[in-house]
Amino acid sequence: MAARMCMRLQHMRKSKLIADSAYVKDVCTRTLKNPRWKRPVLKELFKKRQQLGPEPERHPSAYGIWNYNSEVFAFGKRLGEDFKDDILKKALILRSYQEEEDKVEQILLDDESLEMEAESGGNNEELAEKGEKIASRYVKAYLRAMYPQMFEEGICAVHDYLVSDEMYAYIGSQLGLKDLIMKMDYPPTDEDYCITMKAVIGALAESQDVARAEAFVRDFVVVQLVAEDINEIWDVVNPMGLLTAVLKKMGMSAPEPRLIWKSGASTVMSVYHVGVYSDRTLLGRAPGETVSIAEDMAARDALKKLMNTQDSRSPMKFREENLQIDYNRKNASISDLHVGS
Repeated sequence: MAARMCMRLQHMRKSKLIADSAYVKDVCTRTLKNPRWKRPVLKELFKKRQQLGPEPERHPSAYGIWNYNSEVFAFGKRLGEDFKDDILKKALILRSYQEEEDKVEQILLDDESLEMEAESGGNNEELAEKGEKIASRYVKAYLRAMYPQMFEEGICAVHDYLVSDEMYAYIGSQLGLKDLIMKMDYPPTDEDYCITMKAVIGALAESQDVARAEAFVRDFVVVQLVAEDINEIWDVVNPMGLLTAVLKKMGMSAPEPRLIWKSGASTVMSVYHVGVYSDRTLLGRAPGETVSIAEDMAARDALKKLMNTQDSRSPMKFREENLQIDYNRKNASISDLHVGS
C-alpha cells in the first residue's frame, strides 16, 4: 500500500501535477521507513513513564544559573527591609542542614552558597526563639490597644491564631522563602517555613532594632486579621452566662430574651428572631433555627457590642503613630467575673 502510494506520487510529479520533489521524498520516507516495532515501543515507554509518576520537584539551582547571595539580597529588598547579610543568611540555615555536612554535596547549590554556610556557622534556632518572643509580645500589646473592651481570653485566642505554626508557615511560603531555606531536602516543609519565618523576625531585630521587627510583625502577621472575623476566632462557651456576669458588674439587671417574631414555625425552614433586653434596653438581636439557638446568637451579638467588636466598628489601624502600644497593660478577664455554668 505504501509503495503504491509513492509510485502514484512519483507519477503525479512527472505529470507536472506536483512540482515539489522534496515533498514527495518526505512523504515516501515517512511512509516506507516507519518500522512496525516503533509504535508498540513508544507505547510501552509512555506506559512506564506514567507508572513512575511525575519527577520530583527540583531546586532552581538544578537548572543552571543560580546565585544564592543575590537571591538573599533581593529577598530583603522585596520586603523593604535592610538586613545584614551574614545574619539573614544564618536565619535561613536549618539545624538539619548543619548536622548533615557529610551530605552537603547532594544539595544543588553553587560554591558561593557552600562558602556562605561555612563562614556563617550555626543555625537559625536562636534567631527563631528571639523572633517568636518579639512577635508574641507585640501581637498581644497590639490587640489590647485595638480592642480595649475585649476580654483577655479573647485576646489570647486571637494571639494564638496569629502566631500559630500554620500561620507562620503560610506567611513564609508567600514571602518567597521556598528557594532560600538551606536544608538537605527540597521543597521545605511547613515546619521549615515556620522556624525560618520566626528567624527572619529575629534577624531583622539584630540587623536594625526591635521596633523595626515589631513593624515587620504588624505588616505581615497582624495584617492577616483583615480577612478574618475576630468574633469567629474566639468561641465563647457560655455567652448568656457571660453576658449576665458583665451586666451584673455594670450594675444592670439580668438579660431577658424575648421573641420578636417567628416565621415558618411548623416547617423545616423555621426562623425565630430573638432580642436580649436589660432594663428595657435592647442589647442584641439575632435569628436562629430554634428559640434556644436564637437566644445564644442574640447573647453573642450583645457581647460584640459591649466589647466593641461588632461588624460595623471602625477598621483596624496599621500605623504606629495612630496607635498607643502599652506592653504592661492587660484587659479584664472572664475569671474575675465568676461566670456561672
